[in-house]
Amino acid sequence: MSQLELNSNAEEARHTYFVDVILPVPIPKMFTYRCPFDLEDFLQIGVRVIVQFGHRKVLTGIISKVHERPPEKYEAKYILDVLDQSPVVFPQQLKMFQWIAEYYMCTLGEVLNVALPSGLKLSSESHVQIHPDFDMYESVYDFSGKEELLIEILNKNESLSYSDISKTLQQKNIFSILKSLVQKDAIIIYEEIREKYKPKKEKRIRLNSEYLKEGALETVFESLSKKPKQEEVLLFYLQQVPIYKQTKLNEQGIPKSLLAADLSTSAIKTLTKNGVLEEFEITISRFPDDDQETKPVHLTEIQENAKSDIIENFKTKDTVLLHGITGSGKTEIYISLIEDALAGGSQVLYLLPEIALTTQIVTRLKKVFGNKLGVYHSKFSDNERVEVWNGVLSGRYQLVLGVRSSIFLPFDNLGLILVDEEHESSYKQYDPAPRYNARDVALYMTSIHHCKVLLGSATPSLESFYQAKSEKYGLITLSKRYGNATLPDFIVADMIKEANKKLLKGEFSSVLLKELQTSLDNDEQAIIFQNRRGYSPYISCQQCSHIPKCTNCAVSLTYHQFKKELICHYCGYKEKMPNACEACGSTSLQTIGIGTEKLE
Repeated sequence: MSQLELNSNAEEARHTYFVDVILPVPIPKMFTYRCPFDLEDFLQIGVRVIVQFGHRKVLTGIISKVHERPPEKYEAKYILDVLDQSPVVFPQQLKMFQWIAEYYMCTLGEVLNVALPSGLKLSSESHVQIHPDFDMYESVYDFSGKEELLIEILNKNESLSYSDISKTLQQKNIFSILKSLVQKDAIIIYEEIREKYKPKKEKRIRLNSEYLKEGALETVFESLSKKPKQEEVLLFYLQQVPIYKQTKLNEQGIPKSLLAADLSTSAIKTLTKNGVLEEFEITISRFPDDDQETKPVHLTEIQENAKSDIIENFKTKDTVLLHGITGSGKTEIYISLIEDALAGGSQVLYLLPEIALTTQIVTRLKKVFGNKLGVYHSKFSDNERVEVWNGVLSGRYQLVLGVRSSIFLPFDNLGLILVDEEHESSYKQYDPAPRYNARDVALYMTSIHHCKVLLGSATPSLESFYQAKSEKYGLITLSKRYGNATLPDFIVADMIKEANKKLLKGEFSSVLLKELQTSLDNDEQAIIFQNRRGYSPYISCQQCSHIPKCTNCAVSLTYHQFKKELICHYCGYKEKMPNACEACGSTSLQTIGIGTEKLE
């Protein structure tokens, strides 16, 4: 048998693998792609792949299944590339994605689009370049002014994106120009794939290893005797890096920014050019390690009893509700439970609503857990979110403090989820899909991670409190404030009685005015809260009772006196304050209620 026949039989004996890929598109199905033989060794559930979708798009997807069955309704395209050597998404996450898609009635692609940080999704953008065989002077075609301008620009640039061309030509729709130039064989349009995530780099300086030899540095200093600035740079480096005591420190060098802060940059450049110093780059974390000493938390007897009750409830229930009044010390209990979980080798997710994620709680946790803590927040850049994602994958971050989107992080050994202020509406995402509630997803995660969930609140949601009273959840109550602190006094003013006795001054009760005056007399501060923007919540016709409403949202329009406008606080719709009722024509329009403008 010939070698050609042997190779042919070997190819036939090889298995052809196909993969089902979840793509970040709002289509209710997965797509099957064929795997080239040279990429078979990299196929794993949970790794990212680049695939062509449609005629022009290139997308990043996640492998959810590897098999040998080709699709029946269409011919499978080949995977273009595999991006990861190990999974970036775990099977538990894929199961959770599927549940979210089914429970919140959206597509799996929409879940993936929200779950995966933008920095982990390769973007495909069309680029334009001059055709290699194109010569404008030999072309038989005529070109418009815009076409000639674009050709001139492309001759000066290797390639340009659609958006760059649109800005340069100052024309929004450029497709007709591009189509014409393609037909005239003047340009080529192609897809350029670029990785959004870019590691943070730091330029560093070190001494050339040749000058670590005995006597070499003395020779250098002799040559620099009449070059004080270069000599100053070298002396500063040696102060920072004691090479004679610890030679290995030279390999790490020092940041170039530290050297260039107060010293001559031209002197640094000259020393580098002459080979005395070396410049190199390293990848650094956007979240540098914190060397501060961690401090343990000490619980009071009441807190210790509450913690013991929580642990006892966890033996029979996956979820426990901690109903503790404001200032009762719930956070200290959380921290103690986190310490126990981390000591047992488990990961912990600490969820907070958007409004509650403050610098104070981050600083507080940093003091206890140091570099084990990762923070996942919507205000982070794409690159920072990717670093936290990778930090959870690598095990660098065993504790994550985050908002609702942190439930999508790649946990593989989750032991405890804390949902603080569980009643907050911020845990619910309304737009875009998936319209999930992170608290409820956390409750589902107990079934796939076999972890425990602690819900905490001073004012539990109705549904959580009902589940606790029905004994589906455990219920622990803290009714005393930490350190025997007293609750603030509440004084209720009866506005009807105040009005009947003619004690009201404008919108203010005599009780409020008295207390404000007392505070001012004592050189104290006071805050007045009013939960309505504008001058008044709405206006009403005194004749027919008509109330102007938003044309989009069907809610009453708020009157803003400063702008003399009626504004919808849902969609932003605006209209001028009318002179007469649009229903009956009466000019008897009255502002109803009080807003911050009126209060001021």
